[in-house]
Amino acid sequence: MLRRHHIPVALVLALALVLPAATAASPRWQGTVTGLLRYKGCMDGVNGATVTVIGRERQARSDAAGRFLLDLPPGSYSLVIRGPSLVQDQRVDEVVVMAGKVSDLGIVEVWAYERPASCVPDAASAAVAGGVEPTVAAAPDLPAVDLPGTAVAPASTVHENMLVRGSPGTGPGQFGLQGNPAREDEDALGPPTFAVGPQGGLLVLDLLNGRIQRFDARGRFLASFPVARAGLEPVFESDIAVSDDGSIFLVTEGDSPTLTQYDPAGKVLLSGALPPSFKGVDQILAGRGRPTFLMLNGQSVRAELGWGGIRAEGPKPGLPAGDVYVQVERAGRWSALVRFVAADGRVRRTVNLRSAIPIARVRLVGVNRRGDVVVAVDRHDGADDEATRAEVLLVSVTPQGQIAGSVTVPPGDRRWLFREFALAPDGSVIQMQSDVAEVRLVRWSLPSSPRDSGVGEGLVRGRILDGSRPAAGTAVMVPRARRSVAAGADGTFELRLPPGTWALGFRRMAPHGSTEQPPAELTVAVTAGATVDVGTVQLASQKTGAPAPTQPETIP
Repeated sequence: MLRRHHIPVALVLALALVLPAATAASPRWQGTVTGLLRYKGCMDGVNGATVTVIGRERQARSDAAGRFLLDLPPGSYSLVIRGPSLVQDQRVDEVVVMAGKVSDLGIVEVWAYERPASCVPDAASAAVAGGVEPTVAAAPDLPAVDLPGTAVAPASTVHENMLVRGSPGTGPGQFGLQGNPAREDEDALGPPTFAVGPQGGLLVLDLLNGRIQRFDARGRFLASFPVARAGLEPVFESDIAVSDDGSIFLVTEGDSPTLTQYDPAGKVLLSGALPPSFKGVDQILAGRGRPTFLMLNGQSVRAELGWGGIRAEGPKPGLPAGDVYVQVERAGRWSALVRFVAADGRVRRTVNLRSAIPIARVRLVGVNRRGDVVVAVDRHDGADDEATRAEVLLVSVTPQGQIAGSVTVPPGDRRWLFREFALAPDGSVIQMQSDVAEVRLVRWSLPSSPRDSGVGEGLVRGRILDGSRPAAGTAVMVPRARRSVAAGADGTFELRLPPGTWALGFRRMAPHGSTEQPPAELTVAVTAGATVDVGTVQLASQKTGAPAPTQPETIP
């Protein structure tokens, strides 16, 4: 909650001298909001941050000193602060604006992912003029979960996963193919998109052959029907979706974006031009009723075709998922964000997916019927995003921020330009792979994650030795948390715990007929989202010879 303080006359006069042009240019019926953004606990001003007003098309960018200014009509507002080094979607709520008045928030402290190198710790609070405490922006809940895998290990396409395998050609079950994507051929083209029907059937947009091909849930060819072309050249900026009643929707961008609706048999029902604002469509998805357009900026629009034209609803702050909306974003080389946003734009939860392998891109595949969000994370271990050693990690994330399942799959070759994944009704993910030789449609299931990936928990890990040998099978127990895990063959263990101070017990297996040894104990302090490495735990004399727990370190 924003603190309201009496502003000294001298401060108001000083502000008037600093901002004469802005206040003079503001209409009398408007007010002015200003403030000074600083990193939390630092003297450093935040340069280039964007301050956006929820519900208004108003935003400002902070200058080199961190100062921002906004002119607004009278009312109470919420400000959202974003920046390249800041925790996403921080807010300052209940900012009151009065006509002809200046509302100075003073120093607004914002949270950074990493403290700036030039930061002077705890200097900001001492520099507050007049003893007024700074306003601290509220950061959304940011649970962090670790993605599986420490090295690229792309999976192979196994026979039992294969649904469709089509060679180049124009016959049934064949596809139009052009160029060689393995040689980075700019003219390498193939089916740009596909969709999965309500019964698991597949529809592939075979655009070079001017048709949509249908396959059943087992990959057997059923039929095909033609698609209209707006011009002589096919438009590859296209996508298709199938609703629960079997209606097929095709959107083509090009110079004039259009939406065409087909009945389940492939007969054209309606077709119409989309508004110019629909340029930049990333995906089209359909469930019950109208199709949903997911835009490149993460927002979504629902549209309906009618004899009177297009009726659109939106934009909404992401892909609908129950009573919230979902957004995904690559936050950096080592992390990706999944945000759950309310209809008014408030971020309810942000889940930070941390990876030990560099992330090249993250994509939203969809929301399954359980409400889990399925994302595709492109990862590589080379110096650039086009590295040959690459993989795609498919991850399902629950609305509570837990990893429900994951699987590693090979890249689909044309993954940068065309749709590669679609959700099936049973929760599996269908992948389209395409190269110069053939087109493949492969089914992948998302098995449950082998590790407990609870929201807001920390990870405790170490290695248990019995003398010089790994103490395989030793039980690591936390009775108060009712959790336990057995050490692996090399003596290592990993255990997730909620934040707090916990006593770990290490009980090794006693030889048959011998007296059971009392458990060794070690106390550790766990922080949410952090990793505590206790090093080596020595059991030879029933005492833990491990060093004191290290400070929690966050895996990048």
